[in-house]
Amino acid sequence: MDLEFIGALLKQHRIDKNMSIRDLSNISNVASSTISQIETGKNAPNLLTLKAICDALDVPVFSLFIEEDHSKIKYMKREDHEPFVRNTSNGSFVKEAFLVQGKNEMYAALVETPPHSDSGSYSHHGGEELVFILEGHLTFYLEGHKPYELGPFDTLYYPNYIGHRWSNDSDEMVRMLMVSTSPYNF
Repeated sequence: MDLEFIGALLKQHRIDKNMSIRDLSNISNVASSTISQIETGKNAPNLLTLKAICDALDVPVFSLFIEEDHSKIKYMKREDHEPFVRNTSNGSFVKEAFLVQGKNEMYAALVETPPHSDSGSYSHHGGEELVFILEGHLTFYLEGHKPYELGPFDTLYYPNYIGHRWSNDSDEMVRMLMVSTSPYNF
């Protein structure tokens, strides 16, 4: 729950109704200081307090969370993708372009792997990942498991605590979509 967002939204509803904090306090029976702390995101209201404030503002409680979801939607056009080089393999650049990145909850990247390149040694970290092959063929290795031969439109999901790495042993470029819940640090 984004307390600052919900607080700002409640404050905007209060202002739209031309109410002071004191007016809202009198109607909702919630202390003015509590309302002030909620509006600034410094206090997480319990459900009863939130309902009392929303009833006084004539706003359904669920609408606060629907509007919060809208603020999390991200749309990016293809021309806005900014590729960067994450690593080099056999003298070739492995390029990525972030498609979307949330608040360290998930990120998605388009990864281009040149012919005869690999990701290096096994990687271990938190979260989980999904790989979706768009073009080409890639061998994906999960520690302690058989290699996975992935082709166009094949997917592979795995928890990131399992060591993972990939290898493009072909003569063609591989393009894959990688979605991860691991925090990504630049």
